[in-house]
Amino acid sequence: MKKYIRLIHGIPVAVICLFLLASCSGPQGTSTSPNNAQQQTTGKRGGSLVYRLTAPVKTLNYYLADDEPSVILTLFLLNDRLVSFDHSKQEHVPMLAESYKLGPDGQTLDLTLRDALKFSDGQPITTADVEFTLKSIYDKRTASPIFRDSLLVGGKEIEAKVVDARKMQLIFPEKIASVENYLENLAVMPKHTLDADFAAGKLAESMKIDTDPKSVVTSGPFVVDSVQAGERVTLKRNPNYWKKDDAGTQLPYLDSLVLETVKDPNNTIAQLQQGTIDIADRIRSSDYAALKTAQGAVKPYDAGPGLGTDHIWFNLNTAKKSGEPLDSTAKYKWFSDKRFRQAIAYAVDRNSIVANQLQGLATPLYGFVPAGNKAWLDPNLPKKEYDLEKSRSLLKDAGFTVRDNGGKPELFDPTGNRIEFTLIVPAENEPRKLMAAVIQEDLAKLGIAMQVAPLEQKGVTERWSDTFDYDAILMGTSQTGTDPSGFSTFLMSSGTVHQWHPKQPKPATEWEAKIDQLVTQLSQDPNRDERKRDFNEIQAIMGNETPVVSIVSRHAVLGANSRVGNLVPASFLPYSLWNVERLFVRE
Repeated sequence: MKKYIRLIHGIPVAVICLFLLASCSGPQGTSTSPNNAQQQTTGKRGGSLVYRLTAPVKTLNYYLADDEPSVILTLFLLNDRLVSFDHSKQEHVPMLAESYKLGPDGQTLDLTLRDALKFSDGQPITTADVEFTLKSIYDKRTASPIFRDSLLVGGKEIEAKVVDARKMQLIFPEKIASVENYLENLAVMPKHTLDADFAAGKLAESMKIDTDPKSVVTSGPFVVDSVQAGERVTLKRNPNYWKKDDAGTQLPYLDSLVLETVKDPNNTIAQLQQGTIDIADRIRSSDYAALKTAQGAVKPYDAGPGLGTDHIWFNLNTAKKSGEPLDSTAKYKWFSDKRFRQAIAYAVDRNSIVANQLQGLATPLYGFVPAGNKAWLDPNLPKKEYDLEKSRSLLKDAGFTVRDNGGKPELFDPTGNRIEFTLIVPAENEPRKLMAAVIQEDLAKLGIAMQVAPLEQKGVTERWSDTFDYDAILMGTSQTGTDPSGFSTFLMSSGTVHQWHPKQPKPATEWEAKIDQLVTQLSQDPNRDERKRDFNEIQAIMGNETPVVSIVSRHAVLGANSRVGNLVPASFLPYSLWNVERLFVRE
């Protein structure tokens, strides 16, 4: 998707995911399938599977989906998009669109739909439905919380021009680098059933969770069979779905798919082992380890590093929301010195965190690009690996001194201030609390007194994005796509997810201004080689300035019953359901 950049805490979900689709970019080759996962093969029709959701679905309305369960249901299961990402091929592939081509102006896209497409009620899917979907998303009465922003270009709408039932043009308001970022967010909706609600300004009231399932017409592999609000949604095969396998069998293979809400991790593992649920994505690392040694039909899978990061950033805002100045404080002087930030980066023992706290289910990270983003991660980026002597050298160069206090080091700045600060961690996130404890011990070796303060997630978000009342935060970002334009709200100085100093009216530093310039270039340039050079330069600047101290990219791990055929888990949304139409029940 042009995806939602979301800050990851308890439930990762398109950029970066704050669950805002507003600047997330589409994947271009990142997921790692586990070696022991089954490769896709010709399956058998029939049967049902149960998939665990960590929270209940809130709506059947694609336009209003703003939480992970509702997005999984409406964007990936009930409705089809113009393009999607094939995790086995590691590339975008046409879906409802048979073909599409961006013109030499970099703004006009010629698009052709597949022939004889039908909605679940048998009515044809045409370009009028694509045009209607765009119009509906942009209409402020619809109040689409994430998909409207994901389909805006520089705050402006994409224009749709219908040529005939299969051919149309999409005209972007400015040059764009990757049309897939937009096409994969557009789930085509039925004009013939929704036009009246749209005309009346009531589209936001359509397809609620308690709506009669028979009234919900879909373009994807499934339709809604029944809903038990807060507990489960049962889907059944769309009889008019367009996809077929290589043998000519109409997909999906499954007769039905049950989305079961199981919030408690312990209950999740129990139900997996009892056979009442078949697939549970993103289980705990301790559960992964337990399943690895257990006997039975349930097997654990490591889908590899995902598109999430865990990192620390320091408060570089010049004032709190209250007006209290920060730029004259001793802490601001420490935090704004890149040598201090670099010293912290060298002091973190990432390998120890991976091996001991995360049981090997993470990859050490040395830049802001997640380890799962192999398409755009610069392999030549210098790594600030664990090196306390390098940390001490940088701190000494910045004027810091160490004093002995009963055999323990204490670090002081040039004016005699003891170096101590508080690191805020989301209280709900156990892995991050474990990381913080290790980092606390690592920094103590330098003489830095760091206190760890767990805080409820809502409070953490409020402090970094609104009040600016904090020293440092351990959190991160998560994407559901890899295109570098998807990092814009994180990298741009004016971005809402520019965590260390968000929403700047103008760049506070020369290096931030340079990044702004490079992000603008790569967001519009269609030449992949030139975009790669620009993005590598951004990674180099970020690596040198170290506004965030990257720690790890955690892996996407899951448990699944061996009766699930064609299981090829992905490390980002929608995880095990990316090829849902090809999943089948083994005999």
